[in-house]
Amino acid sequence: MSDRVTLGVTLELCSDAIFGSGFSIPGGEDIAVCQDGEGYPYLKGSTFKGLLRESLENLLAWTGGDGGTAGELCGESGWEGAADGRRLQLTALFPEPRPETPEDCFSTRVFTSLEGGVVKSATLRAASCIRRGLRFTGAVTCCREDVELLRQAVQGIKWAGTLRSRGFGRVKCTLDAPVEGTKRPPLTATRCIRYRLYTKLPVLITDLGRSRDNSYATRGYLPGSAIRGMVVSTLAQGDPAWFEAHRAALLGEGTRFLDALPVEGEGACLPGIMGFYGEKGSAQVVSVLNHDVAGMKRASLGTCCALEGDTVRGWSASTGGNLRIQRQVGKGEDTRPFQTRHIDAGQTFEGYILLDDPTLAEAIGGAFGEQVWLGADRYEGFGQCVVTALEGMEAPGWQSCGYAPGAQTDTTLYLLALSPLTMLDAFGEPCGLDLDALAGRLGVERVEIEACSTAMAEFGGYNRTWKCRVPTLRMYDRGSIFKLRCSAAPKAEALLEVQRTGLGARRAEGFGQVLFLRRELLEGVRRKADREEQTAFAVETPAAKLRRAKYRWVMDRSGELYRDGLSRSQLGTIQALCEKAMASGDTAELLAHLEKNTGDRGAQHAARFRGIDRLIRQVLSTPLERTLGMPGPDGAVQRLELLCLLFDHSRKEGMA
Repeated sequence: MSDRVTLGVTLELCSDAIFGSGFSIPGGEDIAVCQDGEGYPYLKGSTFKGLLRESLENLLAWTGGDGGTAGELCGESGWEGAADGRRLQLTALFPEPRPETPEDCFSTRVFTSLEGGVVKSATLRAASCIRRGLRFTGAVTCCREDVELLRQAVQGIKWAGTLRSRGFGRVKCTLDAPVEGTKRPPLTATRCIRYRLYTKLPVLITDLGRSRDNSYATRGYLPGSAIRGMVVSTLAQGDPAWFEAHRAALLGEGTRFLDALPVEGEGACLPGIMGFYGEKGSAQVVSVLNHDVAGMKRASLGTCCALEGDTVRGWSASTGGNLRIQRQVGKGEDTRPFQTRHIDAGQTFEGYILLDDPTLAEAIGGAFGEQVWLGADRYEGFGQCVVTALEGMEAPGWQSCGYAPGAQTDTTLYLLALSPLTMLDAFGEPCGLDLDALAGRLGVERVEIEACSTAMAEFGGYNRTWKCRVPTLRMYDRGSIFKLRCSAAPKAEALLEVQRTGLGARRAEGFGQVLFLRRELLEGVRRKADREEQTAFAVETPAAKLRRAKYRWVMDRSGELYRDGLSRSQLGTIQALCEKAMASGDTAELLAHLEKNTGDRGAQHAARFRGIDRLIRQVLSTPLERTLGMPGPDGAVQRLELLCLLFDHSRKEGMA
């Protein structure tokens, strides 16, 4: 693979800009800006890539360069998804340094349409704008020989965002010096590799089974097949001769890439175990495998769980979504916007790679640099993961929930599907659990299913060599659990061998991984951690809580402004004076206007202004912590901004 380097990108706003999200906010802006989970604006990686492609194509045309270079660097339609050493990998651009609060990043602009020189009715539109002067930073990874070409192309980006024809979005973009990474010590020979990945950018892991029409769902974990594809592509590009010599060992079932699950701390992480039920509103739970659960409600644990004494604690990865639009549309293609779901940034996932040949560990570990790129659209500003841990181990961490070598077993076993699972019959057809084959693996005469709690799903794939989809297999989903009755107690070593090699089809991609749970662990569960305890990632930031409090305050008072008979023009004048006071820091003119209308224009006129006068004076004289019910930045400007937010919402509500 060509020598690749990572360079920093800096984009400075020379004018207000609108990095549109494709959404509008009811009662707020008609054109909303892309915002992260804390409310700060950012420029999507796919948008930045489009700007870079346009600048690069112009540069090549002006200098007489090879027109195909832009396609090699930025990609072309019909790309099959294999790794390409020259393709650019880039991130979204985020504000740096970040202002103290998200509100400091924005201003609001209002537009109308004219008809015969007069404002056209019902055409008032508001747009949220990012203030000029903010700097956004990100990174781009490229081949070392393309650095100078890329530097010139980045400098050619002069405009970004929407409404450029109206003067928005003038930018200055520069490329920083290459950032040289540090090499990780090589792995020694081992049969189990443990890795941890931190999602620095959102990761698109499409779940085709749950996707519908123009909405693409995501999985809540990183599938072993995605890790396998990354490793195999990296090794094939880096040393083709070595890869060909070891292809069979890497792609066969002797090398098993297991799913990477969202983790908390260092404890053993299991998939969300199915089959726990309880009374609504109660933390007490029982297992359907051993109790009558008639009239009870299924307890939802989420993507993952941990067994902690008598408590089962579950959690899920945080996921989000964004609206996307296909701009270049061919004949017959769907032109509608579509929504894609993704795994949010800022989470840690842990996975394992099991090897029959320990000598492959060093090469596989070499595919994990400081960072890896996973999932769909990983050349569009998605999929960047930082490798935070990579080490050899005796066995995966969840082995602590199973039987130790030489441990005493009995005829009752609990088989947990750690990943999707199906065995194949003599004709190669999926059959769920082949009990005769399982009995042979366990070294007993007979195995029966006494009880189970399962879910079914379909799993497909894509073959890069043959450029076609892999036929879907219907499997038991992760977390499915079986209570098995054996004719005799199998040896612990037989259980460990089944766990090590897995069961059924497509084990090289992480399917068919199972765990024989120790009986006392499952049967000892009596309660489920409450909702607050189960939440692993969905922690609302202080900035998000403050925004929510502001919107709640606005919605509670949105109907008050027109109640006394104020017209939209009168309210508009008051809002203009509020905005003028925000700019100057002096509320004297605003208060004088209110005093004049409540005291000098007669009783009937004063009655219209009395309510707004009381509201404005109350907000300006009361700490925001008391007004909103939670702490936050406070001052005259923040209080006036809150009033303007109310005016914007009420004016649009009045127009409706």
